[in-house]
Amino acid sequence: MILDLYIYPHPVLLQVAEPVETFDDDLKKLVDDMADTMYEGNGVGLAAPQIGLSKRLFVVDTSAPEEPSTLKAYVNPKIIVKDQPIVWNEGCLSLPGLYRDVQTYGHVIVEAQDVEGNWFREEAKELRAVALLHEYAHLDGSVFIDRLSPLKLRLVRKSWGKRIRREAEKTYSESNLHCVFATDAKTDTPT
Repeated sequence: MILDLYIYPHPVLLQVAEPVETFDDDLKKLVDDMADTMYEGNGVGLAAPQIGLSKRLFVVDTSAPEEPSTLKAYVNPKIIVKDQPIVWNEGCLSLPGLYRDVQTYGHVIVEAQDVEGNWFREEAKELRAVALLHEYAHLDGSVFIDRLSPLKLRLVRKSWGKRIRREAEKTYSESNLHCVFATDAKTDTPT
C-alpha cells in the first residue's frame, strides 16, 4: 500500500522519533508499505517520520533496477562509526525537486534491529553510507539541508517556502503518492 508522504517543513519531520517497542505483523506490514512508498517515489530510502509516524525506523534499497534488491529495514538504529568525509549531492522524498551538495560521510557502521527484533550490524560505503546517514538524520528531526551553511540554508528555506506545493505536484504528478503539507490540518500527524 502506498502511504502519504509528509513534505518539509511538516512538524513530524522536525521532531526526534520515538523507539519502536513492538515487533509484530503490523511492523512487518508497515515496512512493506514504506518500501512500496519509497519505490513509488523513486527513492533509495524512507524514514517513518516521512510517512507521518514518529518512530525510529527506516528502509533503504540502493540497488540499481537491474540488480538484486538490497532492501533492508533498520529499526531503532544506532550509528557506530562514520568517517571518510565527502560532499554528496543529496535529495529527499520530503523535499521533492530540491538537490544540494552537502557534507556527509562515505563510510558508516550501523547497528539496528530487524523486523523480528534481532540486532544486526552493517558496514556501508558510498551511496549506501550516504543513504543510511540521510535516513538516520530524519529520526533525529533533521533533513539534509540542515547541513548547509547558515546563509545557504536561509536562502533555501525562503525559496522552498514559496514553491513547496508546486515542486511536490511536479515531482509526483505521475505517481500514486499523496503529499501532506505543514499547512494541512493539524490533526493529520499520528504518533
